[in-house]
Amino acid sequence: MRGHPAAARVARLRTLRRLDDAEREARTALATDPQDPALLTELAAVLLAAGRAAEGLAAADAAGAAAPQDERVHRIRGVLLSRLGRHAEAVQAGYTAVSLAPHEPLAALGYAVVLQSAGRLEDAQRVAIRAVELAPADPAAHLRLADIAGDRRDLVTARRAYAETLRLDPSNATARHDLAVLDLATHHPAQALRGLVAAGQLDPTQPLVLRNVAAVLWRLAWLLRIVLVVGVLALFAAGGRDAGEPSTPVRVVAAGLLAVVAVLAWRLARDLPPSTRPPVRAALRADLPLRLTVGALALCLALVVAVAVTGVALPAALVWLVLAALAVVAVAVGALRRRRDRA
Repeated sequence: MRGHPAAARVARLRTLRRLDDAEREARTALATDPQDPALLTELAAVLLAAGRAAEGLAAADAAGAAAPQDERVHRIRGVLLSRLGRHAEAVQAGYTAVSLAPHEPLAALGYAVVLQSAGRLEDAQRVAIRAVELAPADPAAHLRLADIAGDRRDLVTARRAYAETLRLDPSNATARHDLAVLDLATHHPAQALRGLVAAGQLDPTQPLVLRNVAAVLWRLAWLLRIVLVVGVLALFAAGGRDAGEPSTPVRVVAAGLLAVVAVLAWRLARDLPPSTRPPVRAALRADLPLRLTVGALALCLALVVAVAVTGVALPAALVWLVLAALAVVAVAVGALRRRRDRA
């Protein structure tokens, strides 16, 4: 498609995220040449970037009518239709784009996006793999493959694709963040926390970083509760019927429990950089139930220290009561947040 002289200026402004200026430039040029497909396509791309899908679709439809053989028009139109929830039409537009340009990686990438939005994840992953084959040095292709594989719970492929994205683009905050979320989902909280902190440093505007840091801390609190439950049961067993009397076995079990907690804490903290502390503090400040949970767990550990010093198992009963209260808090917080997310 022959480019209008103003189209390149619009594209440059869009790349710089000067979307208002880009739209103004496009509309000014269209006032004198309203059917120019290059200008209409650039306007559709600007409106897509601005989140104005309905207006963007009108421009893309006009561009498609003027240049039906242009792959990029159909690609942008497909994404716009997807944003509007018109998934069947979006998939058809994406398919048209890849049919017109089977060796164009951006066409494959756009088709993968609309297939993913339509819930056709297996097809989306196959097309994303094709996009990676066409553009192996493009971090965006690997990131899209990772995102789709993650949706499919193909965690091996997702992790490999995130790693390749970061190899090609070490400053990619989205890949760093999403890999950390994957680490959290696969029970690697230390790696998750480290990755979230790195993502926050790369892009401080990421809105989900603190929320996911809090999710890591909730997961760690849950793990500590499990350790304490097992430890309290062991203390009751060691104390037997004389839980109110000093006992060497009780001291040994309590000391062993504290040693286990210390080793777990050391394994978590040994590779965390000092930059971890500010986001952890910020996540605690923003989450009152989490602060209360951390305080209650600290109280539980203090009670276990008292048991280790005195050899008396009776304070373990207070640990049990605190843990029971925390279980109620965790269930209530989870229910409230699920309700909030659905809303």
